[in-house]
Amino acid sequence: MKTRYLVVGGSLLVLACVLVGASSVQAQTPTLGDVSETSAALLSSQQRHLWRVAAWGGLNAAGGLALLLASNRTEHAARRAFGLQAGLWGLINVGIATIGLVNIPDAPLTDYAGVLSAERAYHDILLLNMGLNVAYSSVGVVMLVAGYRDVRAAASWRGHGTALILQGAGLFVLDGISLLASRTRLADLLPVAGDVVAGAGPLGATLAVHVPF
Repeated sequence: MKTRYLVVGGSLLVLACVLVGASSVQAQTPTLGDVSETSAALLSSQQRHLWRVAAWGGLNAAGGLALLLASNRTEHAARRAFGLQAGLWGLINVGIATIGLVNIPDAPLTDYAGVLSAERAYHDILLLNMGLNVAYSSVGVVMLVAGYRDVRAAASWRGHGTALILQGAGLFVLDGISLLASRTRLADLLPVAGDVVAGAGPLGATLAVHVPF
């Protein structure tokens, strides 16, 4: 009789855990309003990021053009190379930001799967961009070091290398700001609790929790 009562008691305990876990999952799963707010926050974050990239690009384009106009090809080779590199990067960044701003959706998504997919895609793009930014700066470091070696047009190498380091570092910071915001939104979208699964094992009742990532 004691064994039977223990089994029943264990079953009730597992059932209670399952009910509590299920209610926890349901309570922490984002509602339709939360999903819409997160989608709107994603669109707003994307717009702010693109405007920051456009401002950074415009600053580099203007500064690069000013350096080009104020630099002599032979006497200021490093400064001229820096201005050329910065100006080209500035124009490219302004172009990318403009295309992105034009193509941002007007209305936020309302379905959970769509918002989660969009946020994850944006997060992955930012992560990829940050890796590329490190690569740009690394190439710049190589060019800068080579500029102090016995290479032809060493001053130009130093100018181009310094500009690449600056571009990579600047974009890394901008992408990093947006990446941190994206991770915060992902944490809000993904439930904290997971699926609770109960079963019977050789030693008694078992309880498994699956947490989504």
